Amino acid sequence: MASEPGRWGERLVFKPAADSARSIDPAIVEQAVAWLVKIQSGSASVREAEACDLWRRAHPDHERAWLRLSGLGRDLREGTGAVPAQIVRSTLRGADHQQRRCALKAVAGLGVGAVTAWTLRHDIAALSADHRTVAGERRQVVLADGTLVFLNTRTAIDVRIDATSRTLRLQGGEIMVTTARDAAGRPFVVLGRDGRLVPVGTRFVVRAFDDADGSRSELTVLEGAVDLQAGAGEGAQVVRVPAGCRVGYGASGVGALTSPGEGAAAWTDGSLVVERMRLAEFLAELGRYRPGVLRCDRAVSEVLVSGAFPLADTDAVLRMLEETLPVRVRSLSRYWVTVASR
Repeated sequence: MASEPGRWGERLVFKPAADSARSIDPAIVEQAVAWLVKIQSGSASVREAEACDLWRRAHPDHERAWLRLSGLGRDLREGTGAVPAQIVRSTLRGADHQQRRCALKAVAGLGVGAVTAWTLRHDIAALSADHRTVAGERRQVVLADGTLVFLNTRTAIDVRIDATSRTLRLQGGEIMVTTARDAAGRPFVVLGRDGRLVPVGTRFVVRAFDDADGSRSELTVLEGAVDLQAGAGEGAQVVRVPAGCRVGYGASGVGALTSPGEGAAAWTDGSLVVERMRLAEFLAELGRYRPGVLRCDRAVSEVLVSGAFPLADTDAVLRMLEETLPVRVRSLSRYWVTVASR
């Protein structure tokens, strides 16, 4: 039977890196994440940089964890080693040119006003919130009871604290909450579109999603535990989620408990930390921190990305992608950017 070079190339071009077979102790990965966040934040001293080098040399797995997180593009380079160059090039450049031209015409027809409206729709909806952030903004809020709430990009919350209760309502976006002990014994409750959370002396992250999959939310418990109630009617569930667990939930109930990804709360330190994430998913995450539209061409959507990236300068991250991966960044304007094959 004749082979199909294009299809065969698509299957092999993005195969996993060779070192993925042997896992690394999660504690070591957490240490690597902490070092990456510190070094790439730009605030590390010479002594801290030297300490990081010593840590990397202390054990082979330290260096493996460091390289796995900071090795942007390594998966692509190692994955294409056994594939003929002409197949790699045809796969990466395989986007439909006619479809691309049609998309550009459609975008040109939208005009700046439509793009601006798309960008601002979440921000406009949150204007009446007690506390809110816009694209790229992150900030901390200390509530009247001492609870610390860290708001991620494009987030809005309402707060009500009275004589009998403490309630935080998440309108949209993502927050990290560190609850304070209340002398009056008032319960602390987080309400969202998809469920009700009652923390038990804890620190946790909750995120509300708005995407093609519809309304859904995700809880990651970092310390303590959280009682999560989700679902409607007879299908309602109440689940206690312990520290070190992540769970998705929505109208259909509570999903299965899983382990959170490395760097689940790295955004609070100004970094986006990913390991072996599809480029399409990575750009969707990065796009939360910048105004406008950030798209990924289908031809490079499966490229795997690993590393720690500064959230304060998303343009620098896009330049890093362009320098390291076989991609190029095409900008119709500051508010409409596409990452495509080179």
